[in-house]
Amino acid sequence: MPIYQVDHETVYDYRLPVLYSNHLAHMLPRTVSRQNWLSHSIEVEPNPTIRQERLDIFGNRVLAFSIEQEHTHFRFKTTGIVDVQNDEPPKQGETMKWEDVAKLLERPTSDETLDAAMYAYASPFAKFDESVRNYALESFEQGRPIFDAAYELMTRIYTDCKYTPGATRIGAQPQEILRGRKGVCQDFAHLMIGCLRSLRLPCRYVSGYLRTHPCEGQPKLVGADATHAWVSTYIPSHGWVELDPTNNVLGGDEHIILAWGRDFGDVSPLKGVITGGGEHTLKVSVNVDLKDR
Repeated sequence: MPIYQVDHETVYDYRLPVLYSNHLAHMLPRTVSRQNWLSHSIEVEPNPTIRQERLDIFGNRVLAFSIEQEHTHFRFKTTGIVDVQNDEPPKQGETMKWEDVAKLLERPTSDETLDAAMYAYASPFAKFDESVRNYALESFEQGRPIFDAAYELMTRIYTDCKYTPGATRIGAQPQEILRGRKGVCQDFAHLMIGCLRSLRLPCRYVSGYLRTHPCEGQPKLVGADATHAWVSTYIPSHGWVELDPTNNVLGGDEHIILAWGRDFGDVSPLKGVITGGGEHTLKVSVNVDLKDR
């Protein structure tokens, strides 16, 4: 069970003064069964006038804050230490047929299936059309176990799509990603979500961090890591299973969860509305380091 230190800093420098700003951050750690946050702290400059923490509808911890003093420099930094482990995945060939899962969620009969059902429908960043459904059906043959089919779909997205920063825009829909076959982790997560939901299967967008490994013989560059996105799908009698189509792996002890929702729009790490500011520069630095026990 590895322990990581995670540092995430966002800095805005504005050409003109910002007179007033409101912000919403999804960067407070979420407690889940496979990870335990040993410590976590947040630094905000300038110091917020109003600051409030709450839970959103998905159970994520959210920090809302306002800065009422004039400023040209804004800094938001989080630092945390987290203990992460793997979850045992389902066994191939032993999960419920995918059609039966879709039928089960049409009329939820428990708190667990009711929660899962809200992730089975299109959302603003994850709409889909017939092309997405047809692509999904290549893996979801009639009567196939849901885990087997979802795992194959993950592998196909990894194989068919090329990781290409800057190839897409924020908010590109699954069918756009499918046509272009290029994008980044956010895009591949939205494509997989669209595929599963086109079959009325629940799928969550997971936001967090991934431990990265430098090329052999090269030092790790401090701050060069980034936030990451993957998905999880609900499998009755097992629970939620994380799949990472960007890397073709199951979520495990190198995947650190911050929040989850229907799509990126629900869990954007930091967003806000400002008065003033004009042109600005943005610098984001993320570092995930393995710590000695």
